[in-house]
Amino acid sequence: MGDSMLGYVIGDSDMITGFRLVGLEGAEVNSVDESRQALDKALIRNDLAIIIVSEEFSTQPQMHEAIEKIRRERKSTLIVEMPGSRGKPSQVHMSDLISKTLGVRI
Repeated sequence: MGDSMLGYVIGDSDMITGFRLVGLEGAEVNSVDESRQALDKALIRNDLAIIIVSEEFSTQPQMHEAIEKIRRERKSTLIVEMPGSRGKPSQVHMSDLISKTLGVRI
């Protein structure tokens, strides 16, 4: 088997449990500080192609700024913000998410 790229999830316990059921690893976090630490640890890994972060944490100014900086500086790891199990779900269209993440208008 060749090298495979993995996904990683940062969110609350319900979100992490759901993604673990489909085979993704993750970090259960309860605060913005914990989510930032988990993101920093995930970025050290060379085998992650995508990091999914709960909007519960990614929309907080400290975390949002860090994610935007990483998106500008690193092209090898895709960071996707996703509604978590808590809070109000956002109405984001997939094309908007792809455009924002890749920096390409579709």
